[in-house]
Amino acid sequence: MNRSDRSSRVGWFTLSVVLGVMALALIPPFELFGMLTARVDLLSELRAESLADEAPMEYTADIERLEQELATMEVVDSAAIVDRLPEPPVTRYEWSLAAPATQEHRPLRSEEFAVDTTRRVIAIEDFDTLAHGKFDHFIEKLADGEHVRIAFMGDSFIEGDILTSDFRAIMQEQFGGRGVGFVACDIPFATVRKSVKRSSSGWIAYSVMKPKSLPERVKDKFFVSGYLAEGKAGATTRWSSTDAFSTLDSCSRARVFLYSRDSSSVIVEVNDSLRQSFDIEGADMLRELYIEAPISSLRLRVERGEVLCYGASLEGDGGVMVDNFSVRSNNGHAIFGTSAKINRQADDMLGYDLVVLQYGLNIMQKGQRGYSRYRDQLRDMIAYAERCFPNAAIVVMGVSDRWVKNEETSKYEPIGSVDALSSYQRAAADSTNVAFWSTAKAMEKLGGMPAFVSKGWAAKDYTHINFQGGRRIAKELAASIINEVYALVVEREEEAKRLAEIERERREATKRYIQSQIDAVLPIIEGVQQSVTE
Repeated sequence: MNRSDRSSRVGWFTLSVVLGVMALALIPPFELFGMLTARVDLLSELRAESLADEAPMEYTADIERLEQELATMEVVDSAAIVDRLPEPPVTRYEWSLAAPATQEHRPLRSEEFAVDTTRRVIAIEDFDTLAHGKFDHFIEKLADGEHVRIAFMGDSFIEGDILTSDFRAIMQEQFGGRGVGFVACDIPFATVRKSVKRSSSGWIAYSVMKPKSLPERVKDKFFVSGYLAEGKAGATTRWSSTDAFSTLDSCSRARVFLYSRDSSSVIVEVNDSLRQSFDIEGADMLRELYIEAPISSLRLRVERGEVLCYGASLEGDGGVMVDNFSVRSNNGHAIFGTSAKINRQADDMLGYDLVVLQYGLNIMQKGQRGYSRYRDQLRDMIAYAERCFPNAAIVVMGVSDRWVKNEETSKYEPIGSVDALSSYQRAAADSTNVAFWSTAKAMEKLGGMPAFVSKGWAAKDYTHINFQGGRRIAKELAASIINEVYALVVEREEEAKRLAEIERERREATKRYIQSQIDAVLPIIEGVQQSVTE
């Protein structure tokens, strides 16, 4: 073959490859085995804008690792062996500046609720097959006036405490409780929360969404918060409450959560005045600094050694506590990158009663109808959460409404897959016997995404809600829970009335019976008396 023929063949081969790739670029996305294929983008590597930082990082469920981690925490029930074990390290370091408040509670009364019984509420669907499940127990604790703690896990939809700040405020106003709850020590990007102020310096912040950049020493130390901060001497964080909501100030307790493999020393400062030093014994476990005091601000400073700090919780006594665990670009899979051991230890300290899983916005694609793979992953996420927080009820929060721009008309139109993804999320909740709440139906009730955008409740990308939109969805979700509690309280009161009526009737019947017996005996007695007289 001469050089001219060889060059001609190479040229035709190159042209055919180019034409083939161009043809692929014209093929629209289509569904294959339950997943949507992506359109070929010839210029993806040449674009000035990099999406690498925003691309969701997917983890694979490793249930075997989960069980192995939790197995190391099992208590050995043998006195002979326990006697030979060394004294366990301290997990809680306490500092009391005020007498611990007694958490008194009482059952609520129906007149304490401002419930509009004519209002249409998006019900929480509980698929638990038990006669008395975990969600029932959660509702009962609220009705009994007991303390409950809620972990609200989600993506950028709730970042900055959007939705959860209003949900927290509504629940605390109805059931009591104060404080913003958990706030990270430091995170690797700038964000603002109007519900709390935080300033940090001297830390190296890590995200569970960036596993390739994580040092080995921190990879297995993540909590479901998704962020942790590594600090040496001089690292400092200050948290302070705000007056954005009426229930955020007047906190009476603070907790700081950290990990110190080797011995270290930290200083805690309350209200920029009172200080306490804590010498922490090195141990492979989560530790808690527990401060009882009227608190408006809290400062943590590392004095010696090196610590991993997760964050702090500002809270009150009793009532409802809501922790926002938003992780940007997280489809929910990041829970598999967290430590089951750390999660369980945190649950032992905090005691979660409800876990809300708000995910799905990042995986929704235009026109996609099949989400079977994500449904299966969601089942694993639920299983993981159940093992980490064994006493908590779980609610899967369905994906929100979303519209996308039509490139030809430049107008926004429905993404066409909200109902499909919601149905798969609902199916995952059904098959795992947990609860489901439809965010899409709540937004539809309020006019859908077009109404949210036109009223200034959502960004003009027709995807992300803002604080005003979050307030509307929070009201709908809170109403769903409050109505459940109200119905139980009314049922209890009606049952109490019924039992009281039964008891009243029993007493009346007893009186009538006694009187009838007296009436029957009196003539006999009178006859005997008359005979004796005669």
